[in-house]
Amino acid sequence: MLAALPLAGIRVLDCSRVYAGPIASMLLGDLGAEIWKLEPPNGDETRGWGPPYWGDPAGGRSAYFASVNRNKRSLVVNLKTDAGRSLLDRLAASCDVLLHNYQPSVATDLGLDGDRLRSAHPHLVVSTIGGFPGDGDAGERPAYDLVAQAFSGLMSVTGDPYGGPMKVGVALLDLNAGLQAAIGALAGLVARERGRDGGLHASVNLIESGVASLTNVLGHHLATGEEPRRWGTGHPDIVPYQVFAARDGHLVVAVGNDAQFARLLRVLDLEQLDTRFASNQDRLAGRDELVRLLAVRIGDWSRDELVAALTEADVPAGPVNSVSEALEAMEAAHDGEWTEAHEGMRLAPATIRIDGRRLPLRATPPRLGGDTYEILRETGLDAGEIAALRAAEVIG
Repeated sequence: MLAALPLAGIRVLDCSRVYAGPIASMLLGDLGAEIWKLEPPNGDETRGWGPPYWGDPAGGRSAYFASVNRNKRSLVVNLKTDAGRSLLDRLAASCDVLLHNYQPSVATDLGLDGDRLRSAHPHLVVSTIGGFPGDGDAGERPAYDLVAQAFSGLMSVTGDPYGGPMKVGVALLDLNAGLQAAIGALAGLVARERGRDGGLHASVNLIESGVASLTNVLGHHLATGEEPRRWGTGHPDIVPYQVFAARDGHLVVAVGNDAQFARLLRVLDLEQLDTRFASNQDRLAGRDELVRLLAVRIGDWSRDELVAALTEADVPAGPVNSVSEALEAMEAAHDGEWTEAHEGMRLAPATIRIDGRRLPLRATPPRLGGDTYEILRETGLDAGEIAALRAAEVIG
């Protein structure tokens, strides 16, 4: 166990929901920040995105919700009421970071406008995630990850070359935006520590971060004007870099330079090809023929034997695992203790390590409003005030 987590003593008021925002707050919580997850009376909508559920479905802990809400506490506040918005300010005064992913007009109605928050709480770092870029109507457009994958161009370069547009199998652009929002929050904390006058407002949106995430694909287009296309599992700029079929399963071979290619040919006993395909430019020009020749030879191998031989030769390669196979590999690499088991739940761990040690699971994903009373007492409210707020249905 680490003696002290890097963000110990930092408190985050997380008003976000669904995926991108909860990813950001979970990362901050993993690093030691105390996360107050402020939810509306009906809770984060992903609580109901099941089955499967951990425990009784009425408990609102779907497997989806649980995947991005470890190391948090939950309180329910109705921000659509005047008393709820007043309570928001009282909570914000006790926090270092406020995070949300509401549309601008909704955020204003709920008291979450960034300018207002920073004016009322100059110490506060505000980190927000939007859907679309721009002011006015443009910034009001709603978006989920699927919309972002489509609008950003990611779906146009994903999938079979002869098929239709395909999304990535996970909410990758939500994840990407969440990472950026967490980085923005950390930058704000550093700026505050260095004496910045007034809180910093870091903002990101799914669409802009999605387009920027095209990285080398976008760079190719900017340099040539050519419209990128789908390459399946292949790569537009290097060969071979794709899936191949062994006789008993699939693997990937990822050759990034000429020396690796020469070693690949030695493993496959195809060294006679070296003069024809020695450079990456040669391999790109003869892509179709080269891939066919490699595919025939790779088909003679068993998957695991070839992966082992290529690894021994320092050629990047790996099996195409199922999720259960990938999980089994992680457990094997960590003496059967990769996943975290607590309170009947089995969760993926934080993957950042500090000084070689893993970050601890300090709390399982919370029940809706399970910490409302305790958090409000810590904020300074007495039992009578809390009872009155509950009776008025301001809190839950």
